[in-house]
Amino acid sequence: MKLKPRSNFSTRPGFTLIELLVVITIIAVLAGLVISQANKLMEDGRKLQVQVVLKDMRSAITSYQVDYNRWPVNPSLLSAASSGQDIQALMTDENSGIVGALTTLTSSAPAGGGGSGAVNLNPKGIKFIDLPIARNGKFGLVNAQPPYKLVDLWGTVYYVLLDTNGDLQVANPDLTNSDPKISANAISPPPKMLPLEVAIYSWGQDLKAQTPDDVVSWRSK
Repeated sequence: MKLKPRSNFSTRPGFTLIELLVVITIIAVLAGLVISQANKLMEDGRKLQVQVVLKDMRSAITSYQVDYNRWPVNPSLLSAASSGQDIQALMTDENSGIVGALTTLTSSAPAGGGGSGAVNLNPKGIKFIDLPIARNGKFGLVNAQPPYKLVDLWGTVYYVLLDTNGDLQVANPDLTNSDPKISANAISPPPKMLPLEVAIYSWGQDLKAQTPDDVVSWRSK
């Protein structure tokens, strides 16, 4: 009598519980790496979007200064500055006049200093920059009517440093950054002054000033 050979399928052992757990663990680790990498890529993409605005704003402010031989801010803010010192960082809100002066959506700023009326910051009506209207109060121009303010992807205004004393440099905010890799880098320590006439920064996603996730115009990260 002939015996039928055993099927390979019937003799092949199945997965053990330990093997299944190892496979599940590997899959979980790989999934975690993919998700974390995706989150990082999304964060980098958002920062890049804000970096583009910073670059465009710097270019627009520089062009304005060339055309008008002055900075696009409320004159009362300049006159209130300490003698020989740059004015403090200006916000792209309704009061500084920067947004209206560069876009011509409103070229006037409050007179300030107890004066009446408004100051026309862009009498030539030159459009130095195109800015989108914010959606849900983020990334663009906010307010239903002039004066507008400009906010970043997280809904906060930008901060603008200007060389108003004419020494071709502005104070470096990195000196007070909470990240020691930025504020106390032993290999390439941050300079006390930035050799720039215009520097702009955003507080970033954490909505806090001088922290590691700030988006700035003077360095790539």
